[in-house]
Amino acid sequence: MTTSKNDKMLVTFWGTRGSISTPGRITEKYGGNTPCVSVRFNDTQIIFDAGTGIRNLGIELLEEIKSDENPTFLHLFLSHTHWDHIQGLPFFLPSYHKNTKLIIYGSHRKERFLASILKEQMDFDYFPVSMSSFAADISIKEMDDKVIQIGPLKIDWQEQVYHPGGSVRYKISINGNKIVYATDVELNRIFDNIKDNEMNESIARDYMNFISDADLLIADGQYTQEEYVEHFGWGHSSVPVLLETAFKSNVKQLAVFHHDPQHSDKFLDDLWMENRSKYNKNDKKMDVFWAREGMTLAI
Repeated sequence: MTTSKNDKMLVTFWGTRGSISTPGRITEKYGGNTPCVSVRFNDTQIIFDAGTGIRNLGIELLEEIKSDENPTFLHLFLSHTHWDHIQGLPFFLPSYHKNTKLIIYGSHRKERFLASILKEQMDFDYFPVSMSSFAADISIKEMDDKVIQIGPLKIDWQEQVYHPGGSVRYKISINGNKIVYATDVELNRIFDNIKDNEMNESIARDYMNFISDADLLIADGQYTQEEYVEHFGWGHSSVPVLLETAFKSNVKQLAVFHHDPQHSDKFLDDLWMENRSKYNKNDKKMDVFWAREGMTLAI
């Protein structure tokens, strides 16, 4: 991972799979690790979600942490606390190094405190090492301010409805560039039911305003339209609704994310081939791709 000074945010996908990790031959291209995305701007480190993908990120970061005399600050933003979004945290090696300062952010709307949820995951009934074994300086913050400033980066966030237990979407802005991370939301329940529904009209407007003109939108597109019919209420979006909403919101690049465990590399390749040119019009273009583990983009 580069440390050179520049004016670009480096976005790396460490885990792109939803629900459960899926290692194996048929998922090698897009990856089998559950959600984790890092955004780096010079020395500022932002991490979205702590699925199993965070393990490989931690292996890479640890080499830098060991070689740096000064403490390394890592900012981890959780969309929510379902297993697939936190299960990598016990395997995040920087947490066991005393030169790490890890700040974990999450929603204040949890029925139980965020800290309690994360600690329970490492209860002896589930895991042999408790969270108290972490040598890093770890603080857990339930967000209450709508805008968070971390170094030169501004982070906006909003609560999302239509996902069991709720979730949070995030937007990073700097130098006029915007990256939005908006996984685990059932857009179909919003946009398929707008007419004469004031609440959904308001929710749809908020969503589109939030993602509007994003240079990169990383968003939930777990199901095909046919699959979605069988998964209504599960908290995830169909590909057609996501693509159409992003296009109407003037998104420049769309990374379809949170791949279904049943979707092989060939299945995802076929989805990309089917949709790659639909939003590449002369007067308005949106680059659509399926997020792939190990991919790095400069925004």
